[in-house]
Amino acid sequence: MRLGHVIYVVKDLDAAVKEWRDKGFTVEYGRMKNPTNALIYFSEGPYIELLKDGGMSASSRKIMRFFGKGEFMNRFDYWANVPEGWTSLCIEKDSGGLEEEIAYLNSVGIEGTYMRNLKRVDTKGRDLRYKCYFTHDYNMPFLMSYFNIDPKPENYVHKNGTKGISKVVYRTDKKNADALKHLVHDEILEVIEGNDTKIEAVEF
Repeated sequence: MRLGHVIYVVKDLDAAVKEWRDKGFTVEYGRMKNPTNALIYFSEGPYIELLKDGGMSASSRKIMRFFGKGEFMNRFDYWANVPEGWTSLCIEKDSGGLEEEIAYLNSVGIEGTYMRNLKRVDTKGRDLRYKCYFTHDYNMPFLMSYFNIDPKPENYVHKNGTKGISKVVYRTDKKNADALKHLVHDEILEVIEGNDTKIEAVEF
């Protein structure tokens, strides 16, 4: 697996989109109607997700909890309430399902919820389909299969000259760090051990 994308939590999505566009990045909303996220794609390597409200309304999170999905919702509540800034990582698989990786995580005591039929239609009309495994411990990055359609532009350079993310430094506890080092083989991601979890740096 490799680093798929980096989540940057925002409180005002429209203002954040404007801010990143003013910095010279091309930003597209995740969907046309009532978007909760926006994406900054690069031709190669991980992309950036600007995320508002945890990607899910408070009422939807309450309903999920009512139906026994509390552990699943902890991550989304965290995203909804954490201060603005770099927050979480997604690790990604090029193709296929996530069963093998999930089995490994379960074997080392990392549980989660597997969502096999996720989809969204983006602003370009592409029907993007994918799978995710949301670990209940939100200090562990979640897993994702790659989209059925590649949304990344080819040979693209942003107006500010940025071609992609060159380095992400992620600090987490030993259990999660060991799991990440087992699963991820990507020179862009540097995993270090610490007493708390934090994205130490994102470099372009």
